[in-house]
Amino acid sequence: MLLILSLSALLAGLWFFWPTPAVVSLPQPEPSVVAGLPKTTPVKHHPDTEQQQISVTEKIPEPVTESFKLLASAYAAELELPAYSRPLSAADEHLLNPNRYIPQSVPLEGGASATIVLPKYRFSYPETVPVTLEITGLQVFDVSVQLTSERGGDSAASAEMRGTPERYSAVLDAEEDWNGAFEVQVSFTGNGTTQVLKTGIEYHNPVATIVGIDDSLGVSTDMQIPVTLEVKQAGFYRLRANLYTAQRQPLALLSATEKLATGQQEITLRAYKAVLRNNSGPYILGSFVLEKRPAVPGELTQYGDSEQAEYKLEPFALSQLSDEPWQPDEQEQQRLQFLQQMAGQQ
Repeated sequence: MLLILSLSALLAGLWFFWPTPAVVSLPQPEPSVVAGLPKTTPVKHHPDTEQQQISVTEKIPEPVTESFKLLASAYAAELELPAYSRPLSAADEHLLNPNRYIPQSVPLEGGASATIVLPKYRFSYPETVPVTLEITGLQVFDVSVQLTSERGGDSAASAEMRGTPERYSAVLDAEEDWNGAFEVQVSFTGNGTTQVLKTGIEYHNPVATIVGIDDSLGVSTDMQIPVTLEVKQAGFYRLRANLYTAQRQPLALLSATEKLATGQQEITLRAYKAVLRNNSGPYILGSFVLEKRPAVPGELTQYGDSEQAEYKLEPFALSQLSDEPWQPDEQEQQRLQFLQQMAGQQ
C-alpha cells in the first residue's frame, strides 16, 4: 500500500528528470596544408550539408523497462478507485493501528535484555504517559525515567520506576505546553553498570477535536460522512479514518483535506461505493488521525484528537449510489501514459 501511495511523487520526479533524445553536431575538420605541396582551396559545400546533425535516441535497458511495466500496472490499478477512499484489509496493520508503539528489545551482557513498553506512540494533552521497563535475565536497581524535549533538550518530567524484578513502571503527568517530539530515557543499574535506554514519542496539545458524526448522505457514487470538529487553530487540516463493518472487519481508509476556520467546523469523508463491498452497515468509524498541515516551511505538523475513539454509523441504503466507474483526472491520466510509454506499451 505504501509503495502505491508514493507513486505520485516518484512519477513527478521521473517526468521532470528523464533525458530527452540528444542531438549531436559533428565538427567540420579544418583544411590541412602538407609541406612541399601547393596550397589547395577548400571545397565549398552546399549550406544544407555544412553542419550535419545525427539524432541519437536513447534505448531504455530491459530491466528498467520491466520495472516500468510493474509501475504502470500498479498505478493503473490504483486509478480504478479514488485516492480519498481506499480498500482496507486485515493485512494492513500499520493502517489499522496508526498510533501503535512497537517495542524494541535491547540485548544486554550475559544474555539479558531490556525493553521499553508504551501504550501508544502519540499522546494528546491532558493524557498521562505510562512507561514500563521489562527486564529479562538481570537484577536491576535505581530504575528511573526521564522525558526530554527533542527540540530544546530540556527535561519535561521524571519519575522513579517501581515494580517487580521483571517489570518496572511509572506514570508521567503532562504539562499544557508539551508539544512536539520527546525522548523517553529509562536508566537502571545492573551488575555494577548503569544502562540507559531511549525511545521516542510525540505529545501534542490538540489544535482541533472531533466532537460528532452526522447522518451519512448518498451523493453520486459516494456515501458521504459529515464529521463535526471544534477547531482551536485555523489552517489546512487532513483527516484520516478507518471504516469497519459492525463486526469490526476493515472496509476502507477514508481521507479528506479542508481549510478550516476556528470554531465549530465540518469535514466530509467519502466512501466510494466499490469499497463498501455491498455492505449496507451499520458501520464503525475510528482510528482517527487529524493533522494540521504546516503553513510555512519549517513549521511542524500539529495534531488534533477525538472525544470518542470510534463512532457508530447507522445502516445505509446502497441503492442511493450510482454505479459510474471512477474517472481519474487529467494529470493522473498523463502520468499513467508516461509510465506506459516508458514500459513500451504505447
